[in-house]
Amino acid sequence: MKVTFIKVEDINRFVEFVSKLKGKVYLKSGEYSVNAKSIIGAMYIVNENPNDIVVEVENEEEAKLVLNFLMQGSHLVSDK
Repeated sequence: MKVTFIKVEDINRFVEFVSKLKGKVYLKSGEYSVNAKSIIGAMYIVNENPNDIVVEVENEEEAKLVLNFLMQGSHLVSDK
């Protein structure tokens, strides 16, 4: 599933969420693949190619949780 991060806080929320999962989660962009539970890895891949990031979740049930999290925009920080 594709993902977009607008602010650094969005990346932090996403990493905090996926870090609670037991299975492996990756952020991929082009030839790069990083552990999505690593804030440094997530920041790196967003910096390299912010418009073409794909989330890969190995566990099917956890993939549904991540999809729901992203679809709700839970990773996006409001300016309010």
